[in-house]
Amino acid sequence: MTQNQKIFLLVAETLSISKAAKRAFVTQQCVSDHIKRMEEEYGTKLFHRNPYMHLTPAGEVVFNSLNNIEMIEKNLMKSISDFSNERKGSFSVGMSTTRSKLLIPLLLKRYHELFPNVEISFFSGDTKILEKNLLHNKLDIFLGINTSLNLGLHIEHVCEDYLYLVINKKMFINNFSQYDLKNFRKGVDLKYFQNIPMTFYNETGALNTLLQQHLITHGIELNNVVCHTSECDVQIDLCLNNVTSAIVPRMLANNFLQNDEIYFFPIKDFNYPLRVDIVSNPYLEKPLYLKAFISLLKEELLEFSNNTL
Repeated sequence: MTQNQKIFLLVAETLSISKAAKRAFVTQQCVSDHIKRMEEEYGTKLFHRNPYMHLTPAGEVVFNSLNNIEMIEKNLMKSISDFSNERKGSFSVGMSTTRSKLLIPLLLKRYHELFPNVEISFFSGDTKILEKNLLHNKLDIFLGINTSLNLGLHIEHVCEDYLYLVINKKMFINNFSQYDLKNFRKGVDLKYFQNIPMTFYNETGALNTLLQQHLITHGIELNNVVCHTSECDVQIDLCLNNVTSAIVPRMLANNFLQNDEIYFFPIKDFNYPLRVDIVSNPYLEKPLYLKAFISLLKEELLEFSNNTL
């Protein structure tokens, strides 16, 4: 990759000439000259300067292409250095904090018996955030929920999960009857929870999108959303403390299903199963140790999925 291209990526990431100059240890004029030369080479503007600095459509194409080139170059050097010993290396994985707590302890125990010299970095975040980080070469793979199909990523569907409503038994008793309990076990209609305190998902989460689709389709408004978080553990803790009800993936709530303080109900007419995906960049050459990790991750996911049926 040329110096012009490297400087362009810094400017595109920071959207600031001054910040890019600091990161590259050059002057702002030097950065501007590099961008000017690239724009002359391609015969088009790559940045709009007003009212604020942002990429033009042509700049977006160049940015995405150079990101892929940078990733390929880095992966090439890494693959060559690891070629003589595919049991030594490093990689990065993204998944939600709650899924990390469920999967990582058992997964790492098995994995490091096979690959004791491989270093793994774990990062947490919602699927949309992890998608962005993968596209910007900050992750090697991630575990996503209903990953976008139009980003050119390699998506391997592993299993499906389903949303359940969880509510503290004290809150249930204060708002519903035993007759409701019998009916809710078959599937709870969220219209009955319009005014019940609720924890909802952050807008960056795929689960938020699914829930909004369900609510709009059935004409339901949840009018008492107390807080927003994408962490299942936090939502269930709030339920255990009788603060709010919540809607969580059954797989992530598996450890709490037998808890005597809360009820779990399937959601009536919820026709949006959660697609659990392992996602990577299609340009990534996966060494043996990464392929083995993906294989073990799939096994753990399928086991958790089967145990929650």
